[in-house]
Amino acid sequence: MAGTPLVLDNGSGSVKVGYAGQQEPQVVYDNMYTAVRSSRHEPSKATSEALEKSNARLHVMDHGIVSQWEGLVEVFKAALDEMKVVDPSQHPCLVTEAPLNPTVHRELLVEKLFEELRVPAVQVVHSGALALYAINRRTGLVIEVGDGVAQTVPLFDSYVVFNAVQRRDFGGRDLTAYLGELLQKELGYKEALADEVWWTQLQTVKERMCRVTPQASPSRISRQDPVQQEYKLPDGKVLDWEQGLLSQCAEALFQPGQHLKLDEEAEGIHKMAASSVLGCGLDIQKSLANNVVLSGGSTLFPGMCQRVQEELQRLLPSAVKAKVTRVSKPTYAAFMGGSILASMSDLQKTFMTRGEYLEYGASFIHNKSVSLTKPHMMS
Repeated sequence: MAGTPLVLDNGSGSVKVGYAGQQEPQVVYDNMYTAVRSSRHEPSKATSEALEKSNARLHVMDHGIVSQWEGLVEVFKAALDEMKVVDPSQHPCLVTEAPLNPTVHRELLVEKLFEELRVPAVQVVHSGALALYAINRRTGLVIEVGDGVAQTVPLFDSYVVFNAVQRRDFGGRDLTAYLGELLQKELGYKEALADEVWWTQLQTVKERMCRVTPQASPSRISRQDPVQQEYKLPDGKVLDWEQGLLSQCAEALFQPGQHLKLDEEAEGIHKMAASSVLGCGLDIQKSLANNVVLSGGSTLFPGMCQRVQEELQRLLPSAVKAKVTRVSKPTYAAFMGGSILASMSDLQKTFMTRGEYLEYGASFIHNKSVSLTKPHMMS
C-alpha cells in the first residue's frame, strides 16, 4: 500500500473525493448519473428518446442506500479521472457509509471498489463519527443531517457507543421536495419535482432563504438572517425571507412526522439526539450533551444551533447541560475526518487487502472495518 490513500465520502447527494491529509475534497460530484450513457445494455429507441428528452439523471443513492451500483461506479471513476488518478490500484481507499445499513450493502460497496476500481485495499467507516475527528475532538455527540439520512452518533474517547446510535431516513432532499409542495400549495406552482431546472431553483431557495425558528414558534424570528433576504422566482413572484413557508421547510427536521411523508411518530433530530445521550451510561451523558456537534449540509440553516440546543435541553435532566456547536464546514466534515483517519499509520494497518478479498470474499470486511465501538458503555 505504497500510494497515498484515497478518501471517498459517499453521500446521498454528492461524493467528496480527495487524498488522505487534504483539508478539503479535491473533487465534489453530484451523486447522479445518466442511465442511457452508462448502460451496458442498449436501451430501446423509445427509452433513449424519453430519457434524453427529459434530461433524466438518476440518483445513485436513496436515503443512504445505493440503488444504482452501475451509476456509483461511474461517478467514482469520473471523480478519479478529474483528480488525474492514473492508476487506482496504487491507492488504498477509505470510503464512508451511513450507520445501520444492511451488511450486504457494505459487501457490495467493497466488491465494486476491488473489482471495478481495482484498488489494493479498502476500509469502510461510518460517516457520522468522522465530524468529531475533523475538529480534533474524541468525545461528543454528532448530529449529522445530509441529503438522505439524519443520524445521531455518540462517541466517548474516540469510540462510538453503537447501541445508542440513532438513524432516520430523511434529509435535505426531502426538505427540497417539501418546499416544492409548499410553493405549490401556497403560491400555486405546478412544476414537477422531476424537472431538474425547477429542482435546482428549489434547492437554491432552501439553501439561501430558509431558516429555523426558535422552539417551533413561527412568530419568533431567528436572530440570524438567512443568506439571502429575497428570491425572484421565474414568473416574477418574489419570496421574502419572512414568509412562513420558508420556516416550515426547516421545521420538518424537528417534526418530520407532521411535515414529511413519514410515520406520524417519526422523531425529529432533537429527540434522536436525546435518545442517543440517554442511551449511554450515566457517567458519560454530561460529556456528550456538552459537546454536541452539527454536521452535514442540512444543518446550515440560520438558527439551527440555537433551536437544537433549546429543544435538546428540554428533553434532558436539568443536571445534564446541552451545548450545541456546528463544524466550520459541515458539508465537508465527514471527508475531513476521513482524511485525518486515513493518514494514520495504525488505521492503514486495518485496511482489507486485495489478497484478503480474493481469499475470503467481500464479507471479510466486517472483520476489518473500524467499527470504533464499545457496546458495554451502556446505561
